[in-house]
Amino acid sequence: MHSGRTIILLILFILPVCLKVTAQEESLSMRYYDRAQHQRDIADDLYAKKGATPQDIAKGIDLLKATIRFLDSIPVFELAEGNIYLKGRTHDVYMDLARAYSIANKKDLAFDALEKMYGSGVFSSTASYLERDSGYMAIRSDPRFVSFINKIKRTGDLYSNTALKTPYKENLSNEEKVAGLSLLWMEARANFVYFDRLKTDWNKTYLDYLTLVNNTKNTADYYKVLMRFYAELHDGHTNVYPPKELTNDFYSRPPVRALLIDGRVFVAEVFSDSLKKTGIIPGLEITKIDGEPVIAYAEKNIRPYQSSSTPQDLEIREYYYALFSGPADKPVNLEFKDRKGRVFSKVVSRRGYHDVRYLPSVSYQTIGDIGYLQVNEFETNAVVKQVDSLFKNQIMNTKGLIIDVRNNGGGSSGIGYNIIRKLTDKPFKTSASKVIKYYSRPGTETQWAINETGEWQPDGKIFYDKPVIVLTGPRTFSAAEDFVVAFDYMKRGKLVGQATGGSTGQPYGFTLPGGGSARVCSKRDSYPDGKEFVGIGIQPDIVVAPTAEDLQNGTDAAKEKALALLQK
Repeated sequence: MHSGRTIILLILFILPVCLKVTAQEESLSMRYYDRAQHQRDIADDLYAKKGATPQDIAKGIDLLKATIRFLDSIPVFELAEGNIYLKGRTHDVYMDLARAYSIANKKDLAFDALEKMYGSGVFSSTASYLERDSGYMAIRSDPRFVSFINKIKRTGDLYSNTALKTPYKENLSNEEKVAGLSLLWMEARANFVYFDRLKTDWNKTYLDYLTLVNNTKNTADYYKVLMRFYAELHDGHTNVYPPKELTNDFYSRPPVRALLIDGRVFVAEVFSDSLKKTGIIPGLEITKIDGEPVIAYAEKNIRPYQSSSTPQDLEIREYYYALFSGPADKPVNLEFKDRKGRVFSKVVSRRGYHDVRYLPSVSYQTIGDIGYLQVNEFETNAVVKQVDSLFKNQIMNTKGLIIDVRNNGGGSSGIGYNIIRKLTDKPFKTSASKVIKYYSRPGTETQWAINETGEWQPDGKIFYDKPVIVLTGPRTFSAAEDFVVAFDYMKRGKLVGQATGGSTGQPYGFTLPGGGSARVCSKRDSYPDGKEFVGIGIQPDIVVAPTAEDLQNGTDAAKEKALALLQK
């Protein structure tokens, strides 16, 4: 980052040529990026420092102009066509140049630099930066400045869908409904990175859903149609979310989770002691919901609205996460069968539990001389502090380590990489990725901006060199899969359990009419060597899946297998 002044957003550059970027070229691109950033820093120290002389400002301007010539040179310019970060430096250097000219009170040259900045690509957040940074004070009273700011804001309003941010109503107008569906179609068409896997015609799907949205009678039904529409893209990071006013109607559920095992549905977890006292415990088979056979109920009421990347991801969303979801004021009637074949029913409230205890973010125990570390989320920096403390005070004394990310739905990839840093004394690779650079005209191919594979350095202070096994499953998702990719690629230890959810990437979010929102997966990730795992799942070295008997007996077969391997 460049002292708070760098504005890095993923935007679509309309580019005339498709370049195949090799790893060597990509590494060179980032070196050029670093060079341009370094020159910006030096120039900033010259023209923007307190008490800068006219000579200092002139030197800073000359250095920025030299940086522009460097970025415009043929080899750098060509590499920038395949690297969005290097491409964005031209915008930022022109912005710096306008600032330096403003400080020098050379207004015409400042506005010339701003226009060239605008021509290199528009960032909607640039307007607010120009309005508040004191470096542009000399040109703010000029009518050209107001005109320029308004030009940027008009572009920003276009892409932030300002006019489409209508408030919630019980029933939206037909115009709003069509606009929301059209926005979903357009944003996916521009940004979605997995159309090559889609077996249907997205444009035809859009036409089919136009009739469906126009036939909805209220906003709740409308959003159900939108959720089904994006589920057609079969991606776990491409979703529609209803307005907050409908949250209780869509997402209320009792603190019970279920799993589909060998064609039967079983209670997997109960997070409320008061609910357990009613007889609802892990291992019970669920046979009916609201009087309907459970699988038929799930296929009709749950599955169509789940955006998922893989069969295992869809199954988990359908049965583990969403099976009991519904209106808060409507209890769910569940029919159970115990291991002795006794059938009984319970009417279960979806809300109102005061003793709910979900899994902690991090838990740890030592089993013999083996450490067992559960990391159930990568959402908060508190996880980093907890794990660091555990390594320093306990884990380093063990002879082997199990890291369990079976319940980890993701968060920030960096939190997971911070763990891996402690498992090696060498740099390690992280996922390779690419985004759509230019969505082509008919008859040409989609073009990609390919980002360099990441590389992280070892911790340097903590190096755990004992054997390590990672437990995975279909609830291992998103940033947790980034963690597993890096661990697997470095061949640090075995993966035990089940295939991961098979979905990661950087979603692009936007709002919808009526107060809802959506996101589209806009970054395509793979192993550092290009091996695909999104839409597939990361496969374990040793497959261990839970059984009904495991649930009934409280057995964790994958954990026991890992312990046996490490204790050999």
